[in-house]
Amino acid sequence: MKKQAVPTADMPRRNPFLLGIFLITTAILLFQVVQTRILSVIAWYYLAFFAISVAMLGMTAGAVWVYLMRAKLTPGTLSTLLADTSLLTALAMPASVMVQFCLIITLRPAVTSVFAWCLLMTAMMVPYIFAGITVSMALTRSPFPVSIVYGVDLLGAATGCAAVVGVLNVFDGPSATLFAGLLAGMAAYAFARGATAPEQVTLARRGWWRRPLPIALLLAISVPLNMSIPFGFKPVMVKDRLEDSLRPRFEKWNSYSRIVAYSPSASAPWMWGPSPLRDKNLVVQQAGLTIDGEAGTHMYHFDGTTGSIDFLRYDLVNLAYHLPGITKSAVIGVGGGRDLLAAYLFGVKDVTGVEVNRIFIDLHAKHPFYAPYSNLKAMPGLKLHVDDARSWFAATEESFDLIQMSMIDTWAATGAGAFSLSENGLYTLEGWRAFINRLNNNGVFTVSRWYSPGDINESGRMVALAMAVMIDRGVADPRQHVFVARANAIATLVLSKSPFTPVKLKLLRGDTERLGFKVLIAPDMEPESDVLQQIVAAKDIASLNHVARKTFLDLSVPTDNRPFFFNQLRFGDIPHFVKMIFRNELSGGVVYGNLRASIALVLILAIAFVAVGCTIVLPLHIAIKSAPRRLITIGTIYFSLIGGGFMFAEISLLQFFGVFLGHPIYAMGVCLFSLILSSGLGSLASGGFPLNSGGRIALWGTIVGAYLLLAQWGLTHLFEVTTAQPLPVRILISLAVIMPVGFLMGFAFPTGMSLVAKVDAEPTPWFWGINGATGVLASVAAVMVSMAFGINVTMSMAGLCYLALIPTARLLLAQSAPPIQ
Repeated sequence: MKKQAVPTADMPRRNPFLLGIFLITTAILLFQVVQTRILSVIAWYYLAFFAISVAMLGMTAGAVWVYLMRAKLTPGTLSTLLADTSLLTALAMPASVMVQFCLIITLRPAVTSVFAWCLLMTAMMVPYIFAGITVSMALTRSPFPVSIVYGVDLLGAATGCAAVVGVLNVFDGPSATLFAGLLAGMAAYAFARGATAPEQVTLARRGWWRRPLPIALLLAISVPLNMSIPFGFKPVMVKDRLEDSLRPRFEKWNSYSRIVAYSPSASAPWMWGPSPLRDKNLVVQQAGLTIDGEAGTHMYHFDGTTGSIDFLRYDLVNLAYHLPGITKSAVIGVGGGRDLLAAYLFGVKDVTGVEVNRIFIDLHAKHPFYAPYSNLKAMPGLKLHVDDARSWFAATEESFDLIQMSMIDTWAATGAGAFSLSENGLYTLEGWRAFINRLNNNGVFTVSRWYSPGDINESGRMVALAMAVMIDRGVADPRQHVFVARANAIATLVLSKSPFTPVKLKLLRGDTERLGFKVLIAPDMEPESDVLQQIVAAKDIASLNHVARKTFLDLSVPTDNRPFFFNQLRFGDIPHFVKMIFRNELSGGVVYGNLRASIALVLILAIAFVAVGCTIVLPLHIAIKSAPRRLITIGTIYFSLIGGGFMFAEISLLQFFGVFLGHPIYAMGVCLFSLILSSGLGSLASGGFPLNSGGRIALWGTIVGAYLLLAQWGLTHLFEVTTAQPLPVRILISLAVIMPVGFLMGFAFPTGMSLVAKVDAEPTPWFWGINGATGVLASVAAVMVSMAFGINVTMSMAGLCYLALIPTARLLLAQSAPPIQ
């Protein structure tokens, strides 16, 4: 039995040492999720997955450095080195984000664009490299029991994931970065306090700028200071454009977004689908609002009378209000309040607004300037709820005459294509099923999306989704429930729970033509577009998807398994559209945005390949020079399967639970927390229950593989029956689903290391490097697989990886078995 280390004068003090480990891991996990939120503001939403890849790459590169420098890392300098690398982590966190704020991350057919992305990856990696060095040294060089050190490391990582939502709701993004740096600085101070006496003397001789305490104090001061001054640590470039920082009157971050409200001005009223009959000389007071620097909406000044908002009669998105009998309505996405005002204008006295982002609700209800400006409190019968729309409609017992969802996506999400999951859960078959179920028998669901006369894109998919939800309800002739009108660039769907009566149809057609709009689809007419004709003629969902597969873009029906409504570009068509760009035949719109996102993903994968080779594979190649070839081959396959399988499972869970929990940030916090904690506990438990026989390996691999292969089907049913639960309950459900499989997956890595070490311990650095390398690449590949084939396929690939570990692990076991005499 291994004896516990007896404290001596040349050992660091235990409690400060463990506190340092806890603080540094808390800081780095908090920073990772905060950086994801910042990237969605300054760049695009798909970089959330890029952040995961870069974090893994940087942490692994840091561990590689520790391995390469192992001869120079002496026990007598451990605390000093840990304090130094923690301090560098603390400074690198805000510095990294500062560089990111100044970069133009765009895609152009130029070497400069590739260089900008490489520079972005480098800037993002630096804090993780220093943190990786710190954690790796603490775990491998610590004189304390590994189980205790590892347990504290896990506790810190879990705390960082759990704290992120609260931190982002208190601090803005840059200040949250400074706060993460503060935690890393406190870790440096803890390591310094726990240093041996000789190290204390060395640290005391340093200038103040190299001591942890002064740096931590500066970071502590900078957090509230940055939040209180208008020209502090702020974004300079937002979505490749210079931030207009002189105009905002209000700026607020939270875990969902960054909202900026500008000073009001007198101008022509901004409308989605303006009628040519509107008063073109009309000027109203309105304030612009932006969401994450790109998506825009407007807040009108409402004086309590319908005269101040009468222009909303001439907006296509409000067409459904011309139907009779609408006395109770609901709006999905309050935003600037325009749809709520439209309901009041058309005489609806019972109006409910459901908004996932509390900032908007607080602007209307509490802000000293914007609350009286929007004046929504003057609306009688108005009720506002802060909740995810799907969850709220699934839980409520209320029913409505009209539910409106106008352009709810954020333009940033459309540009990002498949990678933004923040609103895609509103545009799936399961989501629309929840909305239709809350309509009265004669109620209507009205949705507005972008429309292009020569390119049936989002509007075509919207129609396919409308047909699918009616077919799903068992309607014999779904087209009798569908009416679509269009303005120049907007199409508005009016989907009736009951078939349109001739009277209602006449009213809709008459008001559409009177206002100068055009009817696209109606029960009594054939659409002009061949594609729309085939869509409305479909009698089942299989027929709908068959039509969608033959179209110019992917118009297939989105489901929770493939909730990428805004991505309509098939991977196989990318070369064709790239050629169109070079021929100047494609310069904007949905296709261009999807193409930009897809090319970015391919570019990220290519950069990741190069980075993995340079920072992991090549440096660690020396570890396998003298090792048996068969061991290297089998071990490389084994640890590649672990890295790939774990990341395919993690990404698919992030995507599944992003829809279930209502926002990617919640999914990232919950999934990372549960996977890190449970897999770490599994790694610890593997020592007490080792997978040291073929039978145990087969049982373990079968359980994990079957769990992942079958979970995708169970999750669909589980989400359907629990979506109505409040967020805390859904989080607990998520933990209950993820933690058992995470615990079992945690057995894989220590088992492999144990089996390899029995044959030859020299190549073990190569194997953990391969595990990290494949994890980095798989995190990008998993997103591509989900886009192309569905999240269930990604999870199935994870299950197959773990099943493939069974024969691979048995081969390793055979290698480690003593030869028969």
